[in-house]
Amino acid sequence: MAKNKNATRVIISIIFIAYGVDGFIRALQELLALDLLGVLSCALGILMFITGIFGILKTQIKVCRVLGVIICILSALNFALALAGGAFATQMLAQALLAWIYFDCT
Repeated sequence: MAKNKNATRVIISIIFIAYGVDGFIRALQELLALDLLGVLSCALGILMFITGIFGILKTQIKVCRVLGVIICILSALNFALALAGGAFATQMLAQALLAWIYFDCT
């Protein structure tokens, strides 16, 4: 069972790093546009990148758990804001669910 949790943690960490790199790329563009939802999404991407690095390095597992909860809450909030705006942001929903699984497996 421990091997499954370790593999899940590493896979989700890699996904978080991929989302984080995307967040770094879009951060400047969204800041210049002063888009609140975009800025929140970019900050979330950067947080996901940091969490992914911590998860792969297996350092500070308690910090990874806390960051996983924060990512889950921010992703769910971002999803709710998008839903209130009339869009169905499946990527935000997927990020929230991945963060919940990440919290559960660390």
